[in-house]
Amino acid sequence: MSTSRDKLQQLLDGDLSAEDIADDPALVTLADRLYGIKITPARPKKAQDMIDASPADLAEVAPSTNMLIEVIGDIAPAAPSMPEPLPPGELPAIAPLPGAKGPSKAPLFGLGTLLLLVVANVFGLLSSLMGSGCLESDLCPTDGYTKMNLASPHELGNGLGWSLPFPDGALGIPDIVAVIGLLVAMVVVWRRS
Repeated sequence: MSTSRDKLQQLLDGDLSAEDIADDPALVTLADRLYGIKITPARPKKAQDMIDASPADLAEVAPSTNMLIEVIGDIAPAAPSMPEPLPPGELPAIAPLPGAKGPSKAPLFGLGTLLLLVVANVFGLLSSLMGSGCLESDLCPTDGYTKMNLASPHELGNGLGWSLPFPDGALGIPDIVAVIGLLVAMVVVWRRS
């Protein structure tokens, strides 16, 4: 009688038949896992209950194959189904998250306030609200110089920080850049919100 190691080697070589394997449950399991051969499980019987078992009593459940591939259920996940494309021009409505607030209007409000201050300064209205700020000295003009020069805010204490407002004086490059820059920033912030 061959040892279990010899039987295992014969099973791996494919030299054992279903009848040779049926009486060993370990070999039945290995044959099922290695080759996909389904053999009815061996039912141990006592020697006194055994009657001559014919090879016809042992049956394969599935036909034997020469496959050396073990397949265990569905290994690959099912491919996700692709959603149907939307018709042109139709976008689904996106509902806001519960409890979520809309975009903040604070940046837009802040930029609008700055724009109003710059325009008020161009017309010389800011000095009447805030006071001249120019110290009483010989360098401070008092005859209509009510517009702060945006290019020199550090010189508001003397006459170099002030100039004539728009209808009488020139519209400076810093004023134009400030107005256009604030308008562009407001449009950008408005479009993002």
